[in-house]
Amino acid sequence: MKPENLIIKNAPSRFQHKVPKYKVTRSDACISCGTCVKLCPFGVHERPDGHNKTKPPVSYKCIGFECKENKFYCIDKCPQKALDLTLNPMYETLGDYRWTSDMIIATWIMAETGAAPERKDLEYNIGKSEGGFDKLRFNFPEKVPQVDPEEISTAIDLNRRDPDKPKISIFLPVYSGGMSFGSTSLTSIVSRARSAKMWNSFICTGEGGYPEALAPYDDHVITQVATGLFGVREQTIKRVKIVEFKYAQGAKPPGRFCIQGA
Repeated sequence: MKPENLIIKNAPSRFQHKVPKYKVTRSDACISCGTCVKLCPFGVHERPDGHNKTKPPVSYKCIGFECKENKFYCIDKCPQKALDLTLNPMYETLGDYRWTSDMIIATWIMAETGAAPERKDLEYNIGKSEGGFDKLRFNFPEKVPQVDPEEISTAIDLNRRDPDKPKISIFLPVYSGGMSFGSTSLTSIVSRARSAKMWNSFICTGEGGYPEALAPYDDHVITQVATGLFGVREQTIKRVKIVEFKYAQGAKPPGRFCIQGA
């Protein structure tokens, strides 16, 4: 089937109760003239075909007070003055200084639609803590020094304290955290292992065992031993360079420490 022949249908919402930032209310003065339905491009006001009564406003679709700048601002255009716009009281109770109400609502929108919200009223990039990573600054030198790219390296040598241990080096100071193939898929974990080999880094198997499909990538796999010992085998522990022990998982976050070397 050619792409132009594909029919894309939006899946229905998985959530019955949404938390909007704003609350649009319609009073008894409404005569269901349909003016708001014709005006709003966001679908806040709906009236099904063949019906003569407008449905209650869909508040979570409203962009809020920034809409005042538009000619289609329904609050001012309603001939009966039956519409009112306020900040949702529940919105103000959500989140905290780092995980703000805007972040929570924007995350829900992105999970529901697969796209970032195209709204000016949602600040979902930074929190309000006025510190930490919300206020990260870089002090760059006025004159950038000339550096030979060949001299720049992100590689890190492990086991440097003990000369008798196997020498392990990774090109990047990061590795892919534990995700079991049972929670993702065998295809996913093998793809991660192939990427780790290309970057000369590591992936962690997570809980659930060490599938044989990872054997070609043993030198780039960290096998995890958790308190449940799911899928833990002696032979898979022996064939990798790093073993990660996870303990006291409880309700997250788990404690972890790694042992390097065969």
